[in-house]
Amino acid sequence: MKISAIVPCFNEDENLDAAYEAYTKALAPYDDYEIIFTDDGSTDRSLEMIKAFAAKDDRVKYISFSRNFGNCAAFRIGYRYARFDWCIQYDCDLQSPPEESYKLIEKAQEGYDVVFGIRRDRDDPFYRVWGTKIQQFIAERLFGIEIPIGASVFRVMRTAVARDVINYPARAQYFIATVPKVTHNYVSVETDHHARRDGESKWTLYKMFQHSFDLFLGFSVMPLMFIWILAGMAVVTAMGSLFLSANTAFLSAAIAAGNLIGLGIVGEYIKRPFSNNLPYKQIYVRESNIPECQQDFNTRDLLEYGQNPHNAPVLVATGEGS
Repeated sequence: MKISAIVPCFNEDENLDAAYEAYTKALAPYDDYEIIFTDDGSTDRSLEMIKAFAAKDDRVKYISFSRNFGNCAAFRIGYRYARFDWCIQYDCDLQSPPEESYKLIEKAQEGYDVVFGIRRDRDDPFYRVWGTKIQQFIAERLFGIEIPIGASVFRVMRTAVARDVINYPARAQYFIATVPKVTHNYVSVETDHHARRDGESKWTLYKMFQHSFDLFLGFSVMPLMFIWILAGMAVVTAMGSLFLSANTAFLSAAIAAGNLIGLGIVGEYIKRPFSNNLPYKQIYVRESNIPECQQDFNTRDLLEYGQNPHNAPVLVATGEGS
């Protein structure tokens, strides 16, 4: 089995030495492998260290962005330039241990397209653990969105399927919610989970809320139904106040609040395109040691139009399992 390891990286110089050692040890038993580091505009020594790995190990590839475009853009371009038929995704923080890669790979060899790691005894702050549980409960039970519950970014997948997922014309880009739209041949396995080794997490409460909006509004229209429910409640309340001579000031305020909530939901939908041809943002690559990537970004025309080896737009997106 030949595997392309995709490693998004943003200001991870404290973890990179240990991460590189862990990746090479985990992948050594397989026929061949490559490690693609996608440097998401780091401002520390991350790119310098990755280049040092590449200088001594020709299996190390790197793609460096011109600025920070986000974790999702980083792993997506990694999938696009992966050389082998299978991909495995790692994080530099080593919270999901690379030494457990074999669990996902062995499951994939049973014939699955995608295998997600499920974090056993997740060692993250309380707000992240419960925030994810609440988010996924709402998505599945209230909005009817099919997602692999508990899925993390520690995952193995067929490279062709990964490319189909990142090119799927969804209203918002959210990888684990898009996988079921491309294939139902996926499964999850439990893996260990550790506290972050060094440095600080890049996930903030704001990112988690934005991430949830992308999931809810990008993959369901149920929130729009809630607007009609609010409107119906407003009508009933107004009729009740008319016949019961209730305090109309409070009722008026409640109706106004409902209207504002409805406008807010509609506004969130409007800013997420509904067409099948999304105007994806472009990414800009500063440098790479992957010849195809260098070729795609070495002229102004290609840079301007964001072309890639598969003649599809290079995507920048938000939203991924937290």
